[in-house]
Amino acid sequence: MPFNLSEFNWPLVIIIAAISATMSYVGDIMGKKIGKKRISILRLRPRHTSTVITIFTGIAVALLTLIAAAYSSDSVKMAIFGPNIMARRMTELTNEVRGRRNELDDMTLDLVAAQSELSSIKAEKQAVEEVVASLRDETASLKSGLAEMKEGRVIVFQGEMLAQTSLESGGSGYDTAAAVETLIGLSGDYLARKITESWQADVSEAPDVVVTKEMRDNIDDQLRSASGRKVLRIVAPSNIVMGQTLEGVVNIFDSNLVFKEGEILMKERLGGLRDHEYAADVLYTMLKQVNRAAVSKGILPDPFSGTVGNLDSLDFYDIVNQMVGESGYESRVVTILAASDIYTEGPVRVRMDVGEEPEIEN
Repeated sequence: MPFNLSEFNWPLVIIIAAISATMSYVGDIMGKKIGKKRISILRLRPRHTSTVITIFTGIAVALLTLIAAAYSSDSVKMAIFGPNIMARRMTELTNEVRGRRNELDDMTLDLVAAQSELSSIKAEKQAVEEVVASLRDETASLKSGLAEMKEGRVIVFQGEMLAQTSLESGGSGYDTAAAVETLIGLSGDYLARKITESWQADVSEAPDVVVTKEMRDNIDDQLRSASGRKVLRIVAPSNIVMGQTLEGVVNIFDSNLVFKEGEILMKERLGGLRDHEYAADVLYTMLKQVNRAAVSKGILPDPFSGTVGNLDSLDFYDIVNQMVGESGYESRVVTILAASDIYTEGPVRVRMDVGEEPEIEN
């Protein structure tokens, strides 16, 4: 590195030289006076006292030189006091950095927790939005159905059975295609009767009944490895209005013989039935008990009405008349029997006999 005299701190050099000269001069004068007067300090010989004064004078020169240099130059001050100051400052900064790092770690954990909570809230929001959308669609559907009901245009209600047919497995399995076409035909007949009898409308306004390919494939899958007698029922998936296409839902059940023709379903002895209205209530109660017993035996009820069969009103009141009799005092035995073999799918067709036996036969 090239040496340049202009880079010297000349004021500092001059101050140091002046201090050194002054202190040397003062020390010299004091040494001479002490030597002439032979002054003794701390019981030392004058010669030794002069030496001590010279030593302290040198020390004073050094201290005053350092003080002057530190006062006039930051670099000198840093060189003298800097290491301790820097070490203390470094410790303070290290502790501060450690504290900031701990704060940063805490903030990072808080951020992760906040992000997790935000993700959870977003998922919950999406789920709520999906539920709300579903409820809106359902509400719109209900409003539409209610409006149609108010207008009196609902032909078939959700879950209403349109038709059913039994199916036997042959040597090559079930003929599901024929069974489905049978269900479609029976459903069309049922809707046509309903349109003309209940609505006095033209048959052309009856809903078209279809069974989708997906539903047909599902039926094939269920019956592919099955055996025995089966029953297929087709029901409405929702409320259907005039002119609307009905995509039928086909359900498959096992079919077994539950009651044989002529089997007694219920038998009860009644007496003193003088009132036709009361007799009708009694007979209606008996038929309800037969309905419950048939369901408990495995008969499939109508999914819409919950019944397993019906009785013509003329037949019903004919039996009521026989129950009351001419005088209304005779005991009557009412027997309800299966009119034909009854399988799982029903319907439960019955015939009723009214006799004058005094006791119920077992």
